Amino acid sequence: MIKEFQQKALEMTGKRIDIDVTAKSVTIDENKHTATFVMSTARIDRHGDIVDQDSWILEHFAKNAPLFWGHRSNDFPLGKWTKVWLEADPELPGEQMLVGTAEFAVDVHPDIARAWAHVVRGDLNMVSVGFIPHVVEYDEAKDAFVLKSCELMECSLVGIGANRGALVKDADIKDKLIEVKKDIEDNIQETDPSAIRKRNAITLLNKAIRQYTK
Repeated sequence: MIKEFQQKALEMTGKRIDIDVTAKSVTIDENKHTATFVMSTARIDRHGDIVDQDSWILEHFAKNAPLFWGHRSNDFPLGKWTKVWLEADPELPGEQMLVGTAEFAVDVHPDIARAWAHVVRGDLNMVSVGFIPHVVEYDEAKDAFVLKSCELMECSLVGIGANRGALVKDADIKDKLIEVKKDIEDNIQETDPSAIRKRNAITLLNKAIRQYTK
């Protein structure tokens, strides 16, 4: 069994790997056509791998950072990544996550404007990183391969991802919940027979808002 793990680790080392992340845009700026995504996390993905967030190699990506659709690097890009950074993962204490802001070139091609419209609507929330791991180790305690010193090559917008945490970040969701709560509060009347149901809805919204505040 150990030899099998060693062989798989050798096969993965130095080879390109694509890992999708399932998360929502952190923020969306409709005027600037930018969206901030969680690009990668330390969660075990659907392939049974973990990307070590502390050892990302980003300097080469910073010089050429296209945003593709579905890793189609032979096609025109949807835009570019204007900024990429690491920050604390609120759902994994002690771990970091890779975050980036993408700018969509909506004025270049109708298909790009269409992709951007789906991001704004919330139909497309996921991205996928394409990278080369230079070190691969098997973690027996986690029963997963840990990919380290990963050289980021590109990050694409995708429909379905392998990493359940790579999504657009949730800051704007909290604001929308607060707006819905205010609308309900403004429409509650003591004589309204549905007032109790509306107050129950406000209680649930408050719980959701607190969740996004953690």
